[in-house]
Amino acid sequence: MTFDQVLERTKPYAIGLIVGLFAAPIIGFNAGWITTTTASTQAAEEARVAALAGICSSAAGRMATASSTDLAALKGYDNRAKRDELVASIMTDIQVPADILGRVSTSCSRSLS
Repeated sequence: MTFDQVLERTKPYAIGLIVGLFAAPIIGFNAGWITTTTASTQAAEEARVAALAGICSSAAGRMATASSTDLAALKGYDNRAKRDELVASIMTDIQVPADILGRVSTSCSRSLS
C-alpha cells in the first residue's frame, strides 16, 4: 500500500474529524445541550425565588383570610405601602437567605398586586 492510497483512504475520516470539531460545539450550544455554570446557577436561583415567593403569597392569603381582609383591597399602586407591610410581616416568619430576600419580597409583593 502506497502513501497516496493510505492518504486517499483516510481523507474522509480526516474531513469528518475536522468538520466535527467545529460543528459539534456550535450545534451543542445553539441547541441548548450544553449549559454553562452561570446559566444553571441562575436557573436554580430563579427557582428558589419563585418557590419562596409562592410560599409568601399563600401565607399572605391565609393571613388576609384570618384577619378578614380582602386581598383585592391591596391591589394597585396606591396600596403599595400596605402591601409592603404585609409582605414584610410575612417574611419575618419565612426563613429566606439574605442574598435573595429582596427579590423574594419584590416577587411576593408583585404577585399580590
